[in-house]
Amino acid sequence: MALRHLETLQLEPDRVEKAVDFFEAYASFIQSPSSGITGESALVDAASSLRAAGQWAMLINPQRAMTLFTTSARIWHRLGYGFGTYLLAAFAPDQLNRYEMINQLTALAQPYVRRQLAFTERQELPEPLLHPQQQVYLLLAEAGMSRQMELPVDVLQTFADQSPHRRGVVPIGSLGTPMRVYWDISRHLLESSDERAAVGVVRDIAGMSRSYAEKIDSAMVNQKLWFNAAAPVDVGDVDISAITMIAVRRLGFDRMRARLRSTASNLSSVARIPVELAIEMIQAYRADPESTS
Repeated sequence: MALRHLETLQLEPDRVEKAVDFFEAYASFIQSPSSGITGESALVDAASSLRAAGQWAMLINPQRAMTLFTTSARIWHRLGYGFGTYLLAAFAPDQLNRYEMINQLTALAQPYVRRQLAFTERQELPEPLLHPQQQVYLLLAEAGMSRQMELPVDVLQTFADQSPHRRGVVPIGSLGTPMRVYWDISRHLLESSDERAAVGVVRDIAGMSRSYAEKIDSAMVNQKLWFNAAAPVDVGDVDISAITMIAVRRLGFDRMRARLRSTASNLSSVARIPVELAIEMIQAYRADPESTS
């Protein structure tokens, strides 16, 4: 299936592999003493580069992509970014700490809950989680892991239903998707009906996939950048894949795969790519669940 994606995108496998190798090598260099860059700046650059490597690797090697995303996620998570927690929930949930997630949720939800919530260990929210974009990523992670990690669903639902961010239009991710779409996906994942939740999540994924097709079609106009794998777009969209992986953990593989395949049949050949890549990554994970550790 990956070969078909490359043909649709008119990309050569060796170009894609070189892009993966370049971004991974840059991440390694930027963290080395010879780079001359230290502290958080080096870590942010490395995490961003590993994420870029992962989104290219999705096209040729799903297992390598998951490993790259997981390595990137560890850095973001350690720095306090909800984006890191979200990627770990998608690709390496065993590396998440339940008590840390409950503490962060408690701090964020307390303004919307009438009773006083109890912290497992009181601590300050990391600075990145003061930003709405990082809060929505954290909410997605917690909603997806709510059953598996026995998180306080009532608190999650209150935060999801009462926070003003639920109507937010701030763009998120490479597609510039409005925050409210991510928030809606989180609320779907908190539904009591798994079937209804799957319908809602897949509907939003389809919308994001159509936006992906528009971005890719525009990028392909500049042939020099496109054919040299240098266009300023994410050819493999990490958010679509991560949301899909999180939904699979919450709602089940068979249910999500069936819904995704049905939806993909109604999308254009380019819009189908992120959906099919997500399915491939799910299958790769099921074949080797230890590959991201």
